[in-house]
Amino acid sequence: MLVKRILIVEDDKMICSIFSMFIKELGHQMVGISPNGQDAIIKATESKPDIILMDIHLQGEINGIETARIINDALNIPVIYISSDIEESTLKEAILSNTYGFLVKPIYKTTLGITIEFAYFKHIYDQQNKMNAEPSDSE
Repeated sequence: MLVKRILIVEDDKMICSIFSMFIKELGHQMVGISPNGQDAIIKATESKPDIILMDIHLQGEINGIETARIINDALNIPVIYISSDIEESTLKEAILSNTYGFLVKPIYKTTLGITIEFAYFKHIYDQQNKMNAEPSDSE
């Protein structure tokens, strides 16, 4: 298993502690914790994580879905949403933002581990398909 570098974007300190523990127990490296979207954009730009765990409802001016869009547009980092909000409108917005996973709180270590692996390799697969689909200069 490859060690993934993970950024947590969550404003609940207790949940961050649990995620940090799970990430370490799963053999991955945590590159930071961000309590809001603005900080997450800065930390993602600086640390270039392999995966971002993103709470949808964040304190501050931008929510997790908008933060994920900004990060994806600029840095192309896969995002796994984490939320206790399972309202249909929230789920639709998350799906339309090209997410690589959606976990409903409470989160279990095994489920988190599987979702991280899935998101990481799905992102690699998507990038390879995108490169293979682009026309080459010699055509």
